[in-house]
Amino acid sequence: MIVHVRDENQKLLAEWLLLTNVTVVPAFEVATWYYWRWRIESFHKLLKSSGLELEEWQQESASAITKRLLVGCMACVTVWGLQRENSIEAEVCKTFLVRVSGRQMKRKRPVTTPALMCGLHLLLTMLDILETHSIDQLRAFAQIATRPLKL
Repeated sequence: MIVHVRDENQKLLAEWLLLTNVTVVPAFEVATWYYWRWRIESFHKLLKSSGLELEEWQQESASAITKRLLVGCMACVTVWGLQRENSIEAEVCKTFLVRVSGRQMKRKRPVTTPALMCGLHLLLTMLDILETHSIDQLRAFAQIATRPLKL
């Protein structure tokens, strides 16, 4: 089944070849199912490998896992909202978060959701550190961490 995705001006945005054994449902509905399935897969990818590291969690109770999942979901919603925003401030923030993430981006796609998620995680971690340590302490830690090894 071939499905065309078009904008309001009928410009072709995507063409999907969907392999399915479903024949009694209109192609548009099957395409909608695929769309939502892909969104769910993208959400799982964010939870697993973009700063949240779901597979590394070691909570032992359902309550602890639920709380952590809720925080992860809020982080995903926050990043998705930022990604959709087009204001000048949002664009500057997105550029900053990608830079903080340390990820190399393609010129055609300078911002990705995983890079934003990683950058947000690192930014919030940095803010927490800055609230608990002075700049002098951080510089001292950097000197200790980067001094040559004594053999």
